[in-house]
Amino acid sequence: MMRRGTLKSGGSEAPLGSGRLKAILGYSGYGIVRDSSSFAKGIWLAIVLILLTTRFTDASATPLTYDDGGAESFWSDYYPNGIAARFSPPAFRWKINVILIHGFMIDKGEKSFIVEIRDKDLNVIFRTSLPVSEYFKNATLHWAEIPLPNVTVRGNFYICVYPILDFNGTQLWIGIDNNTAPNNCFLIDCYRQEIKSFKGGHAMIMVEGENVINFIEIVPNSIFICEDALKISFKIIAPSDSIEARATLQAGSMIEDCKVVYEKGLYRARVEWSRLSGLKEPAKLSLSVKALNSTATLIIELDETLFSKHLELKEENERLRAVVNGSIVELRASRDRLEKEENATALLRTSLKECQGMVSEKVEENEKLAEELSIMRILASSLAILTVSLLTILLRWRTLVKPGGDKNA
Repeated sequence: MMRRGTLKSGGSEAPLGSGRLKAILGYSGYGIVRDSSSFAKGIWLAIVLILLTTRFTDASATPLTYDDGGAESFWSDYYPNGIAARFSPPAFRWKINVILIHGFMIDKGEKSFIVEIRDKDLNVIFRTSLPVSEYFKNATLHWAEIPLPNVTVRGNFYICVYPILDFNGTQLWIGIDNNTAPNNCFLIDCYRQEIKSFKGGHAMIMVEGENVINFIEIVPNSIFICEDALKISFKIIAPSDSIEARATLQAGSMIEDCKVVYEKGLYRARVEWSRLSGLKEPAKLSLSVKALNSTATLIIELDETLFSKHLELKEENERLRAVVNGSIVELRASRDRLEKEENATALLRTSLKECQGMVSEKVEENEKLAEELSIMRILASSLAILTVSLLTILLRWRTLVKPGGDKNA
């Protein structure tokens, strides 16, 4: 399968006719000129390629470049393959104002190319898709100037360009300087966080920027894992209160925006777990902030440890939910038993009141009987005393009567 190619240039800066053009555009990878006569009739007669080495620089900005201004060859490739140039800024915090790319286009209709800025770990901190025709000239080599919203980087960074080569459509070719050491130029895949060495020279990519005076800083505050989403809160230190914050989730070829809200002095980004389900590789959450003319980005990696923790919490939540459901059933049964016990207690209380009433009645009856018994005792004692007194009197009377009776007799 055809993958990438390089166009060789003799370095001339003069306008070229069709014959000279065919000599320059000798394609080393898989032959861009298959039939020189038909190509000359179809396309090359209408193209005049002028090699220019003029750079558009701002006197107040600091340019970073590796090339010597002359292109010895040209490079392009199929998407998602691209080329990356690594830069070391003169200050730790450095603001990129402009990206310049030395190249040309072969115009066959509207088409876009992609430009990225990645940090030293190849995390994407800025990405844009641009129409080729607005920045490059048809069959004319020049420095295309791409202004940026003043992206702030920290330490080393990469400028990545993806020409999205199409032999049936518009083509974008980037100048290569073969006189430059290739240790700062690499091949890159748009969807991968890795680079490969490039032995063909150095891509003619240049950046202009300046030291950051008023910078933006993103300060993570907390990460909260709930059942349905991952919530990340962060603070923003910026030179202006007019702040635009965005969150972008990237996993492989998937790139989606996430909702960001501002509450009580904190920005909160929410990532639904449904977006992360089924992923076979770690995802990245990119927090981008723009204030005034400065932009800053913070990359948060969502690795498998976080996913594992989410699954553990999900399983624990399901287990606790089952326990709660079982507890609810048991609680209802306990409530039913409690109601029955309360009903039985109410019946016992009623019975107890009835028994207390009966006992009170019996106590009153006993008190009356005790009074009657006391009276009966008094009467019985009086009767006994009276009986004894009568017997005593009777016995004395009889005793007195007997002697007298004998005497009379």
